[in-house]
Amino acid sequence: MPATARASWRSSVSASYRYRSRNETVAGLPAARVQSPPMVCEPEKRTLAVKRRAPAISTVKAEHGLATATNRQTWINTFRARSDGVIAIARIVLAIGSLWITWLDAAIRPSRSDLVFWLLIAYLVYAIAAALFVWKAQVHLVRGTFVRHMIDVATLIVLAFLTGRVSGPVFMLMPFVQLTATLHWLWRGALWTGSIGVAVLAYLALSNTGWPFNSDVDAAVALSFILSLLTATILLTWLGTHQEAVRSHLLRLVERTPSAPDGRDWPAEAALDYAAQMMRVDRALLIWSDGDEPWTNLAIWKNGASEIRHLSPAAYLPWTPKVLQHASLLIVDAKRSRALIHRGEGRFDRWRGDDLPISPALVAEFSITSAISVQFHANDVEARLFLLDPPAPTLDDVALAEIVADRLKTLFEQAILLRRLSDAAALEVRIKIGRDIHDGVLQTLAGTALQLQALRSSKAAPDVIDRRLMAIQAMLFEEQRDLRTLIRALEPGSDHRHAGDSQLALRLEALADRLRQQWSIDFRFVLDPEDLWLPAAIIDELARMIAEATANAARHGHARTIEARLRLEGASVILTVDDDGTGFGFDRRLEHSELESSKVGPRSLRERAATRGGELSIDRVEQWTRITIKIPAHP
Repeated sequence: MPATARASWRSSVSASYRYRSRNETVAGLPAARVQSPPMVCEPEKRTLAVKRRAPAISTVKAEHGLATATNRQTWINTFRARSDGVIAIARIVLAIGSLWITWLDAAIRPSRSDLVFWLLIAYLVYAIAAALFVWKAQVHLVRGTFVRHMIDVATLIVLAFLTGRVSGPVFMLMPFVQLTATLHWLWRGALWTGSIGVAVLAYLALSNTGWPFNSDVDAAVALSFILSLLTATILLTWLGTHQEAVRSHLLRLVERTPSAPDGRDWPAEAALDYAAQMMRVDRALLIWSDGDEPWTNLAIWKNGASEIRHLSPAAYLPWTPKVLQHASLLIVDAKRSRALIHRGEGRFDRWRGDDLPISPALVAEFSITSAISVQFHANDVEARLFLLDPPAPTLDDVALAEIVADRLKTLFEQAILLRRLSDAAALEVRIKIGRDIHDGVLQTLAGTALQLQALRSSKAAPDVIDRRLMAIQAMLFEEQRDLRTLIRALEPGSDHRHAGDSQLALRLEALADRLRQQWSIDFRFVLDPEDLWLPAAIIDELARMIAEATANAARHGHARTIEARLRLEGASVILTVDDDGTGFGFDRRLEHSELESSKVGPRSLRERAATRGGELSIDRVEQWTRITIKIPAHP
């Protein structure tokens, strides 16, 4: 093969990595295959739980199919444009070289040298024109590939009959047209163009004129050329087939990704469906264990139907011998222990152990003969994927399975993260509920207990005691209503309390009356401005903060006078609570960061302020203890 043609072939094969066969299914769905042996799915006694899912019927929307087809066509055109650019250069070099060889070759000049010479001049002009057309065209608008190829083939045939030899221009043009056909149409181009070339040479060899077995050409040389062309056709056809299969795998990986299911369930069904579609198998298994769960999980996939089992922790142990715990396996015959072990970087070793390369229980229960098995690890989850009965497995399939396993690892990591976020959200809700109960119901009950204790030792008139009991009853009724509102807010979809704004004065007036009765104190509040409106969620939060600060001052600081002031400052609300109690023992102002680091001050108020994105400070102003809380005015 000429050096120029070899360079063109190598660079174009590298560029052809993005070509895709027109006959390939756009969505990457597997073609129909022979039914695999029936898979035993009967649960054994060790089975703890079984969950089955009906086969999912996958449909491809017309819009998605159109978009995929458009992307595929662009991909093909992009590759052909890159190939045509290299081929155009090679065609010009080939035409110039053929002219030079024709001029030097005196053997063909006496007879038809003029015709050959003028034909090659015309071919050079055509090569230059084709190159200009290719170089000026936009990538996705390249056209005329088939026409240019037919001109090359026609030129080859005419030259072969004019020269009557398989040397010179014919020798150079034959591999060129075959390689360009392979670059454009892979195995189809190599097969058809090679067949045409062999047919032309065979016709010349068997014709009555004696071509190419005349007195100037040795028959053995001509026959060798035919055999070399036939061999090249076979090899290039195989190369095109292999490249098409590789691109098919890569395009399936690009076009499809596993989708994580909603909820806390493990994504086993989605994982197996993705793996089976990528590897074109009818059966697949996924076995995994989680350090936080006391059982082994097994997912079974067969022709779109999935089943999930929760088994005892010792089920199928060990999944593989210890030396193969983290290895990828290509199992040729599981029952005869014939397997290849991927050691990394493309190195494979034969399994020479006495034991089976995978669990004998798995082999027996699921009738495993051949399989590809890969392992992956996601946090505390240990998993192994088994792709059963792969059609004509190769070493490349192991590499593809490892890529699939890496995506399944990401899928499981997403599920683990979703679980952790769900747990964190649930914990945050529990903390908020506990804080609301502490600052609401618990403080009310504490104040009620003090009121009842005072009544026991009171010597007031019965009507006075009766009025105080009625006040306590009204206070408990009010707290009962708040507790019912809190419970209703925890129901799904109950966000009506956070819609719209409310006037703060009305809410604080009712709160002030309750605090005066509850703690027997002088409580007053000041609003700036007096007609301040805030979102209902912020009002609820401020009311609980005022109630908690008042309870702390009355119970622990023995305060008798408390004043709460609220003012709007830009996008923030500032709450100041002053009391004449004993305070917290601080003789200076402490900011939120210092209170947080030293863990001093009212913990509930500090946490509430931090939850709302605000801050709390404590100061001593003359005989008053001052708590200042600053939070955003909108949730």
